[in-house]
Amino acid sequence: MLILSLFLSILVTLFMVNKKVNIGYSLITGSILLALLNGRGISRIYQLFIQTITESTTIALAITIGLITVLAYLMEKYLILDRMIVALEKILRSTKATILIAPALMGTLLVSGGALMSCPIVGSLGDRLSIPNDKKATINLIFRHALYFVFPLSPTILLAAEIGNFELWDFIKLQFPIALALYIFGYFYLLRGLKDPKTEKISVGQYFSAIKEFVLYSSPIMISLFGVVLFQLPFYISLIAGILASILINQYDTRQDEKYALKENVFKTIYKGIKFPMIIAIVGIMLYKNTVNDVDEIIIFLNNLLDQGMPIELLILMSTAIICFPLASTNPGIAILFPMILPLAPNYETKLLYAMFIYTSSFLFYYISPLHLCQVLTLEYFEVKLKSLYKNYLYLLPITYGVMVMVYFVMK
Repeated sequence: MLILSLFLSILVTLFMVNKKVNIGYSLITGSILLALLNGRGISRIYQLFIQTITESTTIALAITIGLITVLAYLMEKYLILDRMIVALEKILRSTKATILIAPALMGTLLVSGGALMSCPIVGSLGDRLSIPNDKKATINLIFRHALYFVFPLSPTILLAAEIGNFELWDFIKLQFPIALALYIFGYFYLLRGLKDPKTEKISVGQYFSAIKEFVLYSSPIMISLFGVVLFQLPFYISLIAGILASILINQYDTRQDEKYALKENVFKTIYKGIKFPMIIAIVGIMLYKNTVNDVDEIIIFLNNLLDQGMPIELLILMSTAIICFPLASTNPGIAILFPMILPLAPNYETKLLYAMFIYTSSFLFYYISPLHLCQVLTLEYFEVKLKSLYKNYLYLLPITYGVMVMVYFVMK
């Protein structure tokens, strides 16, 4: 009955998500079904729900994710990120370096399908480097998503750290070689042989002016990060400071040029930036975690599987493929597998390694899914077929995944 309950719970969740139901509502439904099929009554389910929405972890995570979406929205609406990238190219004096970094910087906006925003930049820079469209599409996607493993404002990384109950920076340090590998291999495969076009000469004064512009327009992100790293502030406090910095920059820009004025109340703009579906998703994810933890039989079952000789790595790989590929999302893999697999770890270090294996495997199947929205939009923009993209991934993704496996077994 336990296997059937797990299967039905996951199947119903996947079905609802595929029908475009918010993943939060889908996971809430899946968790209720899992609880009912394992003998938990309505009163216990209600207790789990109240526990979920009132616990400090859920509240802090929901506030943090909500503020991240506000920051991303303001930086988009105020044209802050666009000007940050223009200043960056002047500083780097290299089209190749800019095309490598620009998608990653645009990726900090953390919006669904946000890769479309960096397509025109990659397209323009790619034309100057004579890059074919299939390579442009690959560059846009690879360099945008490499930050996925280490960016501390990523909702997925924050979610992983909260559900896994481990230190965010421990997880980021462990995954740093994966992100580095994706950048290095991506550069060698996609950019190494290209010749940088001559850049327009600028004076020393113009160069320092570009540095000042970059510092100014990157400050909302930098403030949000430094508040946590340097002053040990909670993420949501640091993010409020970053949001205030965005508003002040816009007020300064508006005084210089009216074209930057949005002509709407700033609180209305902030409200528009809150992505409520993402907050609901957090509730659903945390409820599923708590439900899995409440069903002790699941951990006993997994332990029995491992005792019978199934490698835990194979269990993770198969599970993430089944969950994340059809949904084109990493979060369900984390929400479902973290509470099942991580309690099996004998110590903190092993728990981090299991988390990395789940996280990277979930990412891989999400990334290559034909339903991956960033991929779909990028292919449409550059008029490229999926098989051309897969051909460019043929060595790049397996080698990067191999780096994760190497880190896993070296550190184990």
